[in-house]
Amino acid sequence: MPRTRASRWVAPVLLGLVAWAAAAPPEAAPGRQRVLRLDVKQAITTATAEYVASGIARARADGLDLLLIVLDTPGGTLDATREIVQAMLASEVPIAVWVGPAGARAGSAGVFLTMAAHVAAMHPASNIGAAHPVLSGGKDVAEQAGKDMAKKVENDTAAFARSIAAARGRNAAWAEKAVRESVSITAAEALKEKVVDLVVPDVAALLAQADGRQVALAAGPRTLRTRDAAVEPLEMTVRQRTLGFLADPNVVALLFLLGTLGIALEFYHPGSIIPGAAGAIALLLAFLAMRVIPVNAGAVLLLLVGVGLIVAEAYVTTHGIAGLAGAGCMLVGTLLFIDRSSPDYAFDPAAFQLSPAVVWPTPLALAALLGFVAWKIVRSRRERLVAGSAGLVGETGEALTDLGPAGGEAFLHGEYWKARSTATVARGTRVRVVAVEGLVAVVEPVESPQH
Repeated sequence: MPRTRASRWVAPVLLGLVAWAAAAPPEAAPGRQRVLRLDVKQAITTATAEYVASGIARARADGLDLLLIVLDTPGGTLDATREIVQAMLASEVPIAVWVGPAGARAGSAGVFLTMAAHVAAMHPASNIGAAHPVLSGGKDVAEQAGKDMAKKVENDTAAFARSIAAARGRNAAWAEKAVRESVSITAAEALKEKVVDLVVPDVAALLAQADGRQVALAAGPRTLRTRDAAVEPLEMTVRQRTLGFLADPNVVALLFLLGTLGIALEFYHPGSIIPGAAGAIALLLAFLAMRVIPVNAGAVLLLLVGVGLIVAEAYVTTHGIAGLAGAGCMLVGTLLFIDRSSPDYAFDPAAFQLSPAVVWPTPLALAALLGFVAWKIVRSRRERLVAGSAGLVGETGEALTDLGPAGGEAFLHGEYWKARSTATVARGTRVRVVAVEGLVAVVEPVESPQH
């Protein structure tokens, strides 16, 4: 009997173990090469630097054979770019960068990351370049910050690009040209110019063609063995994903506009709490994101002025002039929201910009919504009050006692009131309130007493 009872739970446990083993991710076979994959598909920020640094540390700690970065970026902050490049140049694990998939680009700061890899590869339908750090709508930063600052930043960034190219044996002349002239080239041209090592359609082809290549590490040369290697993805942490999400200029613009909308609604209807709290949270996130991407301070001021003018429309009679001016300020502020002239950033101006779906409809829709709320408030102020003592005037009720100049009681608006009348009013008479003096209602009869 005990053996029979044991068989009843042993069989399910064994089946469960088999199912768990089948569902568990397969481990690399003994002796099989292992590659850690990182996907960088957003602007290069402090979150990206943290992500790459953790990938390098993980690859070194686990004894992996290669760190693979799949890159598609419009650029990023120069500080974060330098931090990543320094970590890549000092890495004890070989690093490969593949600009892919089809349509991907290594824009601006992405150029430095690609050149810093031990093996640089691109998809045939990708591009690389536009590494000038101080563009503003296609104009030179000298028009924005002066010639001295423009030359200083340009020379420093060009030297940075040359040093990376020299360390990896790549085309230093093109690297400097990408910075000074903001040139961009296709994958085929990059291979011809010796900017990258390989042009491959996918990761498997990259690992196959990189197999047998000798790379120089900080600890010495190493021959890559990557053919048919097991690829293990490394996901970003919640913190890194959040910072990466906030690096999208469209998200920042929407957060700022929604935040100002919430604060404005709180002004319209004090005490509602929820719009104000939601607006404050959105603004805090927007201000956090402004440390990640370049934002024009003048544009932020225009947005605030625009919201202020629309709020003022509800309190000051301007016949719509303040509301229209506010909508115009919000539209212009959104158009100028991203600051491409900042010398602290290196973004591809053609790729890093606000979507027309955000630039045009969003501020106009918010302005229309705020205008509608303001109109409702103005309209409500013109209507007769229906609450409090002022709302009692005009209401009808019944005299509970005989009324006269000496006063009495009346039932008005569902409440018992002290009341008086200039004329004698008998008990039970229907009365109308003509005035309220403190806590006494002044009434007059509206019909003959009912007997």
